[in-house]
This record gives sequence, structure tokens and C-alpha cells, in this order.
Amino acid sequence: MAATTGPASEVVILCGLKDVLMPFGSPCKDHYTRTGTDELAAKVRAVGPKIGVVLDGIHQRSPHARVLLIGYPVILPDSGIGCWPLVPISAGDVPYLRDTAKLLNTVMAEQAATHRATYVDTYTSSIGHDVCQAPGVTWMEGLFPTAPAAPLHPNVLGAQNQARQVLNALGQATPS
Repeated sequence: MAATTGPASEVVILCGLKDVLMPFGSPCKDHYTRTGTDELAAKVRAVGPKIGVVLDGIHQRSPHARVLLIGYPVILPDSGIGCWPLVPISAGDVPYLRDTAKLLNTVMAEQAATHRATYVDTYTSSIGHDVCQAPGVTWMEGLFPTAPAAPLHPNVLGAQNQARQVLNALGQATPS
């Protein structure tokens, strides 16, 4: 947990899929469901209580802070089977990984609601700006970034969208 040195008026948190230890398999869905249970979904659900502990810790240290928990933006297209070979994730894994990302957002939203935080949805506003889009349109870099950003993370345009959504949640005017 990040340290807070005293009361804060606002705290913003961003969690990502790498926080649930998501390795890529071939294909991922078969790997994670081989036992009859979706192991990746279980890992995502297991992150929920950990997020709750972090949120409670923030409230304990900064009882008057307004806490915002930022959801994850769209990574893979919101529908369809992806864009092989641009993003080398198998057609069968794209819906599975997309649903896993949506599950993470659901878990985060539930924890925010349960632990006195505001969930900031960045998924909806980023639909159409996934890794399969052209540079300048995509807000999320692919496995082989074309802009300064880590693979499968927001680029500058994605970060600007996240900032707009946070400002909207705070009730502040957003820059265009």
C-alpha cells in the first residue's frame, strides 16, 4: 500500500490487469479453464478484498478524503475477435480476455461501492480506442507499442481520457 503521511482531501487509485498476474497462454482460455474452473476469473475476484483493504486503509488515514478508484479502459475491441496479427492474441482468447477485463472493472466497482469510494468508469468512454485501432485513434498500446507507453497500457491519449473521467467524477470542468 502506498504511504499517506497525513489527511488528504482526494486520493485516486488505478489498478490494472497485471495486478492479477495475467500471463499469456496459448490459448489463454484453455489454460485458465483446464480444471473446469476459471482460474483467472478466480484471481480477479480474489483481488476484490485486497482492494477493499486498501480503500479502508486510505479512509483510516484520511477520514475526510474523497477516494476515487479508476477502472480499466478498453484494451481489446468491445466486440468481435480482435485484430490478428496486429495484436497476436487468438480469436478465441479475445472475448475471454475482454470479459476478464470487464470482470475486473465489476470487482473494482463493487469494492468502491462497499468501501465508500467513487468508481470511475474509463471503459465506456474508451470503446473504439482499443489496441486494434490506428495510432492517433488508439488510447491503449498493443503488445508492441507505437507510442511512449508500456505494452497493454494507456498511451497519452488514454491517460488524457482517464484524467477527463476523473475530473468529471470530481465535478470539475474537463479540458477538451
